Amino acid sequence: MAILNNLLKSKKLGEILVDSKLLNPTQLEYALTEARKRNMRLGTALVSLNILSEDDIINALSQQLSIKKIELSKIAIDPAIGKILPEALSKQFKMVAINLSDNILTVVLSDPLNVFAGDALKKAVNYDIEIAVAREHEILRTIDFVYSAKDIIKADNSEHIALNLNKEPQKSTTGVTSATSSVFAASAGNDINEEIVESEDINIIKLVNDIIVSASKNRASDIHIEPLEDEILIRERIDGELFETKKLPKQFINPLIARIKIISNMDIAEKRNAQDSRFNITLSGKELDIRVSMLPTINGEKAVLRILDKSSKINKISESSHIDNITKGKILKLINKKYGLFLITGPTGSGKTTTAYSILSELNKINKNLVTVENPVEYKIKYINQVEANLKGGMSFADILRSVLRQDPDIILVGEIRDIETAKIAIQASLTGHFVISTLHTQDASSTISRLIDMQIEPFLIASAIVGIIGQRLLKKLCDKCKEPYEPNAELLKELGLPENKTVYFYKEKGCPECRGTGFKGRIPIYELLVPDNIIQKLILEKADASLIRNMAVKNGFITLRRYGIIKALEGLTTIEEVLQATQDI
Repeated sequence: MAILNNLLKSKKLGEILVDSKLLNPTQLEYALTEARKRNMRLGTALVSLNILSEDDIINALSQQLSIKKIELSKIAIDPAIGKILPEALSKQFKMVAINLSDNILTVVLSDPLNVFAGDALKKAVNYDIEIAVAREHEILRTIDFVYSAKDIIKADNSEHIALNLNKEPQKSTTGVTSATSSVFAASAGNDINEEIVESEDINIIKLVNDIIVSASKNRASDIHIEPLEDEILIRERIDGELFETKKLPKQFINPLIARIKIISNMDIAEKRNAQDSRFNITLSGKELDIRVSMLPTINGEKAVLRILDKSSKINKISESSHIDNITKGKILKLINKKYGLFLITGPTGSGKTTTAYSILSELNKINKNLVTVENPVEYKIKYINQVEANLKGGMSFADILRSVLRQDPDIILVGEIRDIETAKIAIQASLTGHFVISTLHTQDASSTISRLIDMQIEPFLIASAIVGIIGQRLLKKLCDKCKEPYEPNAELLKELGLPENKTVYFYKEKGCPECRGTGFKGRIPIYELLVPDNIIQKLILEKADASLIRNMAVKNGFITLRRYGIIKALEGLTTIEEVLQATQDI
């Protein structure tokens, strides 16, 4: 980073251009003579004489002075930041402020060696100055925009969110590192500028921050920003359900979406194709990973932000309070086998990834080589080699898994078995001395067998490879402050297979301020664990129906998801309605 005081001690432009071998001394002398005659600065003279282009000069300055070259046409400028410099000063020295971060003001000039500009800057502002260079015509156009725009997007010193992208700097569409993008407002593109000028009563930066802060406080897993025909609907997914939290006038959709695109390094000009990206923030001491998905709809682009708390601890399976000790003991025994395939199944949003990470954390020992293949990597775990599958770049799970097998792994996590090829490689790996953990989208543990057979995996390979299958769901957890007990009727007890001659209590939701009136706060998992014994393996070889496998397992002590859920309902952790709804197809 070139700070102003250091920069003012550097060489003159002519020396820099000669050192860069863009000019020879004869050309320099000629250009200097012409510059004096025409009363021009050297750089302007070189361009007008067709000796060098403006880009030649900018590139040389950027390299020789170690300063950023900024393409102002590709970034969105917050007028409030630009107006930190007096308008007269900006126009006199052709410079514009574009960013303020950690008390450092980034100022772009066409001539960063102008000593008078540097002196004026030091007197005008009380910040450290970081200098960058850009094309003169782009600076002039930006100056016009900054001082003609209505001051409706303000630099808010009270922002509760700190963009945390500086930990992993990456190239962004702004032409500067992501660390400096946090103060850019959503004001790029003519249509967006027009929308912003009309939106005088809204602070877009603060609005986006408030949306994220609200979701974090409400423990939301996702934020939906949906353009409707005449308004914008903001919804949060809390404990698996979507709740409306805010409505906004439709004209704010363009600046709102643009702001999100900028901080997540998306192409703000692309509106016809879906885009995916991510960014990190620090909020109240917590590190959040925000996954962003943009999807064009007939009413405009819809944004969905998935929130992952990177600072939350992943408990080991042995530390889980949600699994009974008998099931926990069986799982621990299974995952400590030297080889085999251990599957975690359930629909989307059932907590499969969390369970997989709990198992990995349990197995994470210095004498083991653990490798994961994921898309994307959800949580980073020390001492585990985590690989992100680049599906768009042509690197599939199967491609990476082949490479992983050459890395001498002991334990492999395959984020998800999605296709026949990945399934075959995972099973082959589990039969050749590796312990493989993976997830699969199925309704329950027993139907996993049928799914693999449908994927053209030979039954004898399935029977030999699988050491255990977990089926799971997430149920809404009753609020401890307001839940109420009640006695179920005899008909329900009979339906659930519970004794009718004993007093049994279930619990229902009521609602209080603690749970925002919903009666629920948080979620709990329910599990079933299928361990293929000789009888189950024989049924697999015979391609038996899933229901036959389940019934046989139940005879041998298998506890189904529904049964496990009923136990949790009797413990007062959830409602019986939640259990019946979550296990209705089982």
